[in-house]
Amino acid sequence: MTRTAATGAVVDRVPVATIANGHTLELVIHTVKGGAGDGPRLGLMAGIHGDEPIGVETARRFVEELEVDSFRGELAVLPVANPYAFQGLSRNTPLDMTNLNRIFPGSPDGMLTDQLAHAICEHWLPRIDYLIDMHSGGNLATVDYVYLHDDGALSRAFGCEILFHGPSYPGSFGDHARMNGVPTVVSELGGGQQRNGYYIEKGLRGIRNVMKQLGMLDGEPEVPAGQVVVDEMTILRPHHGGLMLSNVDAHRLGEEVAQGTVLARIVSPYTFEELELAIAPFDPTLLVLVREPVTKVDPGDYGFIVANGATAKPAA
Repeated sequence: MTRTAATGAVVDRVPVATIANGHTLELVIHTVKGGAGDGPRLGLMAGIHGDEPIGVETARRFVEELEVDSFRGELAVLPVANPYAFQGLSRNTPLDMTNLNRIFPGSPDGMLTDQLAHAICEHWLPRIDYLIDMHSGGNLATVDYVYLHDDGALSRAFGCEILFHGPSYPGSFGDHARMNGVPTVVSELGGGQQRNGYYIEKGLRGIRNVMKQLGMLDGEPEVPAGQVVVDEMTILRPHHGGLMLSNVDAHRLGEEVAQGTVLARIVSPYTFEELELAIAPFDPTLLVLVREPVTKVDPGDYGFIVANGATAKPAA
């Protein structure tokens, strides 16, 4: 079924499967043609993990606020790549507990998540020449960086202060898109209910920046001064579960702290004893992901993501 939305977008609904409750799982794709001439086809993807609504709202806002006559080319927007996971506010598909972003290209004969991945590859990927895949920190964590793979100019243009030059995840959509000749930007912005408005605006600016880099919009990308590339990043995972009391919040993302700084305490909510400290490991330590100031953690959870500031390099 195809209809034209009030935004000027053509909206396609691609059926994937019928759920046991009788509802149809479908992909909803918004296509907007620019009125300023021909140009590239840019794909915006969000909601591949259902607990990351910041990207979904960023995609919605961008389509809603876009002046069609101001840009060249075409936008193909997949605002909720995993509707079932979005319904459950879950990183994985609740039915089969599979991470959609690890099984591309999927299979038409596999589990539900495999079928969903296959449908995205069959019905959406052929519509795009470039991709922005928007992620966030999920329900409890806030994050701020962009991956730097083979598409460095686009990733730098997006405009995050931190670029992570590391391996891609096998089975991720971004990796699959690149293998099929689609240059890709993967952003990690916001989450954890901290500074939502700030990160939505940053995502909107990032999309505009990429469109400027591609010649779809007039002007130059707004890239922050002091943009750095890091290639040594680590996750600080607690060994004890309990109450995590953080000394740094989302306003500190991108800042450097001294090695040995206590980032958080983990205490028992039952005995009130201190169980563990989260310590900055590098000299200096660059803050990439933080948790809410007061939150529950389990052993092995994401506590923090930090980068080695000593080996960080200025972005070219």
